Amino acid sequence: RVVLSRAQEEAAEETAPPPDVADVLGTWWARLEDPQFLARLVSALLSILTVAIITTIIYLIVMILFRRAVIRVERQTEEAVQPDRRRKQRIVTVLELLRSVAKWVILITGGVWILASAGVDIRPVLAGAGVLGLAVGFGAQNLVRDIVSGFFMLLEGQYAVGDYIQVGANFGMVESIGMRVTVLKDLDNQRHFIPNGTITAVTVYEEPFVNYIVEVPLASAEDSKRAVEAIATLAEAVRKEYERYLVYHEEPQPITVDDTAMVRLPVAIFPTQDWLANDEIPTSIKEAFAEAQIPIREGRNIRVYMDLSRMPEYHYSEEADDSIMY
Repeated sequence: RVVLSRAQEEAAEETAPPPDVADVLGTWWARLEDPQFLARLVSALLSILTVAIITTIIYLIVMILFRRAVIRVERQTEEAVQPDRRRKQRIVTVLELLRSVAKWVILITGGVWILASAGVDIRPVLAGAGVLGLAVGFGAQNLVRDIVSGFFMLLEGQYAVGDYIQVGANFGMVESIGMRVTVLKDLDNQRHFIPNGTITAVTVYEEPFVNYIVEVPLASAEDSKRAVEAIATLAEAVRKEYERYLVYHEEPQPITVDDTAMVRLPVAIFPTQDWLANDEIPTSIKEAFAEAQIPIREGRNIRVYMDLSRMPEYHYSEEADDSIMY
């Protein structure tokens, strides 16, 4: 009978319904009356609050320091000239990236520290994060490719914030460079988010202009003076109409080659706006010459070509020659 009653009791315990939620909560709240439990709870809450305050203070100090450094370098960049201007633009880009990295490092470290202060065993959390990171790495290969490409772009300094670049069919100013995407603002103030891993070729404009020569052949050298005055007046009118599109490095100059006269107008055109040099300026010159009755040499047309005189020359050195591998 004793054996049977014990078996019945065990069966009754196994089939007993789970405790009511209200009972469990009542039991938990009842533990607050335990001085030892209450002391551990208060200690944990104080630890969490202390960690949160320390993390917030560190975060604010680091962000303020980075922000002040970026503002100071940006002011210096506005006053600098090339190539120092480009170097400072790269510094701004690196500072923005470091600020983003520092923000996430501080927040993640603070979160793990809060869990540890709450008494949570963080070893499984860290192990789970490692496994999760491995799974994400396999499942998000494009993301990893973008991050790696962005790292090498920043390391090599291919372009910086404020540069004008051409990426495929997209042209514009670099607004920001991240580890994953490059943000490009085009001429319509539209932002293009370009994944770094998809950038296979990029053209960087050291200056936001492309240099051309507009060459006007004259029928007679006697018309050189009037032609120069007409072209100068026309060039100033075009510049005012398209102020942000073009600049003139030099005034139009008469040139005589083999007893033939011509006028050359150096002009710098904003990238992608070469229609100004190839169409607008030559057409306007023809109209101005027709009105002033200045004939263009018969059988010749106005020529437009790239100005190579502003292109830096290659300087030969023996050290460079010695570095060539045969």
